[in-house]
Amino acid sequence: RPESRVWTVMLLLGTCLLYCARVTVPICAVALSTHFDWDKKQSGIVLSSFFWGYCLTQIIGGHISDQIGGEKVLLLSASAWGFLTVLTPLLTHVTSAHLVFMASSRFLMGLLQGVYFPSLASLLSQKVRESERAFTYSTVGTGSQFGTLVIGGAGSLLLDWYGWESVFYFSGLLALLWVYCTCKYLLSEKGKSS
Repeated sequence: RPESRVWTVMLLLGTCLLYCARVTVPICAVALSTHFDWDKKQSGIVLSSFFWGYCLTQIIGGHISDQIGGEKVLLLSASAWGFLTVLTPLLTHVTSAHLVFMASSRFLMGLLQGVYFPSLASLLSQKVRESERAFTYSTVGTGSQFGTLVIGGAGSLLLDWYGWESVFYFSGLLALLWVYCTCKYLLSEKGKSS
């Protein structure tokens, strides 16, 4: 079905951009450490903060997705982590407690991204035929590796050419563009079906 192919491509891109945003700090870790004068322990705190948040929202993300719809949870969380990614460099200029801010920001990023895969499972169970779900889910899941490759290549170039802030702007703005396009597609599909 054409609509399930479109969903597959949209969600593949979403997963790719999820990982682009997730990997911004690891890509920029050395530059951030130099910029904020962090030692290895402080860098480790910032890097690990993501996973503390990520593990807390897995189950609740699935439950909420089943209650209100996977696409709503997915798009709300993507909007939030997209904005958070874009705002991170700007907000570092506002605060002097860079370590606390970045660790808190990564923790929040983990909370927001933790609902992605549970909401994805809920969404696919509603939008994709049962006979196509395994293929669709595995295809969408490859976005994680693709996203890591994209931000690894593009992020390294941006980091070298324009500084660590550009990596955050790049991945955050792409995520927000994806949310906009996905919302537009969802709204047009709902309009056609009613």
